[in-house]
Amino acid sequence: MARVTIDRMSKDYGAVRAVNGLALEIADGELLTLLGPSGCGKSTALSCIAGLERLSEGTIRFDDRDVTELEPHQRNVAMVFQDYALYPHMDVRDNISFGLKQQKVDPAAITQQVEKAAGMLDLGSYLDRRPAELSGGQRQRVAVGRAVVRDPAVLLMDEPLSNLDAGLRLRTRTEIKRLQRELGVTTVFVTHDQEEAMVLSDRMAVMRDGLLQQIGPPMEVYREPVNLFVASFIGSPAMNFLDVELVREGNTLLCRFAERTLRLALGSVSEASLKSLDRPKKALLGIRPSDLLVGGSAREQTIEGRVFLVEPVGPVTFLDVDVEGRVVKAACDPDTAPVVGEVVPLGFADSRVRLFDQATEQRL
Repeated sequence: MARVTIDRMSKDYGAVRAVNGLALEIADGELLTLLGPSGCGKSTALSCIAGLERLSEGTIRFDDRDVTELEPHQRNVAMVFQDYALYPHMDVRDNISFGLKQQKVDPAAITQQVEKAAGMLDLGSYLDRRPAELSGGQRQRVAVGRAVVRDPAVLLMDEPLSNLDAGLRLRTRTEIKRLQRELGVTTVFVTHDQEEAMVLSDRMAVMRDGLLQQIGPPMEVYREPVNLFVASFIGSPAMNFLDVELVREGNTLLCRFAERTLRLALGSVSEASLKSLDRPKKALLGIRPSDLLVGGSAREQTIEGRVFLVEPVGPVTFLDVDVEGRVVKAACDPDTAPVVGEVVPLGFADSRVRLFDQATEQRL
């Protein structure tokens, strides 16, 4: 296993900078997820770590070893791809053992390692089958087995679950998480699925246009987004945003929108931002649907709106509510869900409000 240090890594394709000054420290045994929309640079960053792409700038180290200029086979990394990349003419046993045979590992050791990996991945009864005889989830497990059997210093996974249906994705991500914990292998996992990243990660790094936006434990990134992009990208359903005008009044922050004024405690705003609030300031008020609850009597803040869509999703029901001409999404108990057309109070706590500067999109 290895600690991975990425220092100001950049990758250019002609005039396009796909990764821009990425700096990460990945702990030995950690599972770090690179998360972001298509085209944000996450897969390019993974290819650079693997040695499949040469850096334009920066360095990569595994522990104290500089691997920036090393070929992929010299780095002791293993990679799992989105499309499995299995050999169709080989059975499962030969697919898993292929890399070991290329390294001329002792046949007895190969047999032992393949059987161990197959047992961990519940593939023991499929070793004599070919990929065409397997389900998508089984083929993905074979690809994972082929990677981990080599005992890599770093395991790299590029959207390995994106070709699976919803049920298989849930089961396979659980297996990947369990396996990574058992092996203790340093893992970098790329995905555009924020729910996948929340479940799997020790930490996740959110990227946009080649730039790192925020890195931290999943719930920290979810609860404390540093900017508007992270706030809107993380979370399903997405965070609600209301255009507001902010002004400080003593120890209270006044948030005006439409014909309403909310009075928030100043604890929701950083000390540095308070200096700019001596005069009215345009901002966005963010509140997650799970924190905007029908029935606001026990909450610090209450707004009111008319329900026009009810979305039952099992343990919770989401509502689309028209508040002063602005649609927000709220949550309620499915057993007490209102009906379309009903006017309902929506309550939320000051501590759940996040405020963003409209001009810079940075959190206040």
